[in-house]
Amino acid sequence: MSGELKRDYEIGEEIGRGRFGVVHRCTSRATGEAFAVKSVDRSQLADDLDRELALMEPKLAQLASAGNPGVVQVHAVYEDEAWTHTVMDLCTGPDLLDWMGLRRGAPVPEPVAAAIVAQVAQALALCHRRGVAHRDVKPDNILIDAAAEEDEDEEDGRGAAAPRARLADFGSAAWVGAGGLGRAEGLVGTPHYVAPEVVAGGEYGAKADVWSAGVVMYALLSGGALPFGGESAAEVLAAVMRGGGSGQREGASWRGEGVRGSARAVPKCCSSGRRAEALRARPWRWAPGGGEVLRGRAAGGGARRARRPGLGITEM
Repeated sequence: MSGELKRDYEIGEEIGRGRFGVVHRCTSRATGEAFAVKSVDRSQLADDLDRELALMEPKLAQLASAGNPGVVQVHAVYEDEAWTHTVMDLCTGPDLLDWMGLRRGAPVPEPVAAAIVAQVAQALALCHRRGVAHRDVKPDNILIDAAAEEDEDEEDGRGAAAPRARLADFGSAAWVGAGGLGRAEGLVGTPHYVAPEVVAGGEYGAKADVWSAGVVMYALLSGGALPFGGESAAEVLAAVMRGGGSGQREGASWRGEGVRGSARAVPKCCSSGRRAEALRARPWRWAPGGGEVLRGRAAGGGARRARRPGLGITEM
């Protein structure tokens, strides 16, 4: 590890591992405050796109997180010839996927789901305004604060209060220009959450993140099901392309009181022409129970469980 990093922080145990690197707990030698540090060995990345993403990640994460309460904060970055180390908030709570798993297949109450997605939309809006497209929005990359988790009742996360959610992991992010009005390219993301314009190839905009947020909303409301399925990544991407333009749901399985009403509302936002930018997201009264959520992209389709390997499309 970088000598400067070790000078400033005491490195502790490994707490996570992802596509590009490993995450350790660390402690500031100056203040004693606990953080997390993500370390990426760029010399081990053989793919040109992976190397570019690893190089850009800390810069874009800093830009996206500064003063953005909906994003995990970056506190310092250390780089040498081979390694990049990013010091960030230590988040001790679960990610949204694990939080959903505590419900054992029960749908998230609609006002709670609405509040979670609204937080994600607000975080994305500021990211896009600063020119950063996340490109891998999914429950695995949305972290729940431990304090909020403790506020839930004793029903394994089934309380009515919405937890605080923060967007994490900018390892697939791209610069899309000031105001988020530019374009990105490259088949990047996670198959079940990726937008059809990304799958189609060519250039696409920050609205791709809004599609992914819509898939997250679907998973919350359906108790962990996913709208597009298949036995392989290629089959999933084909399903995304078939369903991406029409907003039609095929054999959706919805459970719980009031969820069918939301199921009818979700497809209204599915067509590419109707999908809003996160920058312009507005509360939309959609839940029978009074919840509000962004007017943005949502997806419908057959029921598939949300738990999927956290592999980006670039690994196919």
